[in-house]
Amino acid sequence: AHPPSRPTAMSVSTELTRALTGSTTLERALDLETPHRYVILSDQHKGARDKADAFRQCEPTYRAALDSYRDRGFTLILLGDVEELWEQGFAEVRHEYEGVILQEASFGADRYLRVFGNHDDEWMEPERVARELGGLIPTNTVYEGIRFTVRSGTTAVGTLLMVHGHQGTVFSHKFRWLSRLALRIWRPLQRIFGFKVKSPSKDPCLRGEHDRQMYEWAATQAKLILVAGHTHRPVWSSRTHLQKLVAMLGDLVAGPAPDDPSHAARIAELEALIADRREKHPPCQDTPKPVPCYFNTGCCIFEDGDITGLELEDGMLRLVKWPAGGADPAVVLEEDRLAAIFGRLP
Repeated sequence: AHPPSRPTAMSVSTELTRALTGSTTLERALDLETPHRYVILSDQHKGARDKADAFRQCEPTYRAALDSYRDRGFTLILLGDVEELWEQGFAEVRHEYEGVILQEASFGADRYLRVFGNHDDEWMEPERVARELGGLIPTNTVYEGIRFTVRSGTTAVGTLLMVHGHQGTVFSHKFRWLSRLALRIWRPLQRIFGFKVKSPSKDPCLRGEHDRQMYEWAATQAKLILVAGHTHRPVWSSRTHLQKLVAMLGDLVAGPAPDDPSHAARIAELEALIADRREKHPPCQDTPKPVPCYFNTGCCIFEDGDITGLELEDGMLRLVKWPAGGADPAVVLEEDRLAAIFGRLP
């Protein structure tokens, strides 16, 4: 497997600052008083439809979500690692998933924004985008990030920065060529046996450490919300789902115990959920993060076929899950008004 992408505080901070102010980041204005609809989906990792391809089980869910968002007038933001180009060339991906790529493109040039990640970093090169994606997608530009200057009418609210989130990692950013080479060597075995590679999306300690570094950078910025992918783990208001469950349990236990059997049942239910979550997704490096400045989309390659993403609709930010198969509508996991979240930032 390729070397782990371990972040360092200095490099993550430096690279996120560069992405915030850099010329490869698209700048847009967002007025919360004007109608708007965005969906942010990340980490599809569309591959070669073999045992190394984690997108296969989520394709029906993803395609159903795309249809829904397109028909409801959302702008699609693809937040990186849309294709898995560390394991094979784009020709293989196109052969297997051209229909999905064209479905993404069907949003049209005015409703399609795309960011590159580490696993599809070939799209850093404009000439490569024109040569390989030209004619497939409705734009010739793939950005490193998207920076929304948010206001409410004439009142400034803050900055909403969207990046893939690999910035500052050693093997996903600075030496990504070495990781790509290692995966190309590993891939024949992975295709046959379905072996998993070690990465922040698979290793809880690497994932937790990188989430922490991204959070610590965002928390030092004035009125800034950072939205990323990369780690494959949804984060809402800087808290993971496990951290939210633990906080809910703490509030129930600390509060007055009513003479109601449902209170004890709710405590037992939360304890069981927490135990199950800890077993399936062991926490590591998940330090308390009191400033609600960091959000993560999760990914579109969960093993059970679910996908997660973020919606921003008329000032309301939501973390949603689309259940496996695509037959059922999205489930809202978390939601709040974007202005209210900005209001809680220092």
